[in-house]
Amino acid sequence: MAGRVLHAQLHLLDRQLIDQADGHLAGKVDDVVLDLDADPPVVTALVSARREISARRITDLGTAVTVDAEGLDLDRYDDRVERAVIDKIPGAGHAAE
Repeated sequence: MAGRVLHAQLHLLDRQLIDQADGHLAGKVDDVVLDLDADPPVVTALVSARREISARRITDLGTAVTVDAEGLDLDRYDDRVERAVIDKIPGAGHAAE
């Protein structure tokens, strides 16, 4: 993606993250980290559930952002929400998947 011009608010923010290895949904892009010293400024990382993902891990950019998530625990926040919120909803623990 060298040389590609992106508008973070249009192409990155609030996009679904997809794990390249298995295609599972791995969160959403909540924020971006910019290198403001570069001309023009460049995206250096994506932020999802308080985790930074290096922009070098982006493997495809379309309606979703596909990333190489090897070694990243992107499900950690989802697991915590599931235990703290979802599991406390009556019947949620036995819902069909």
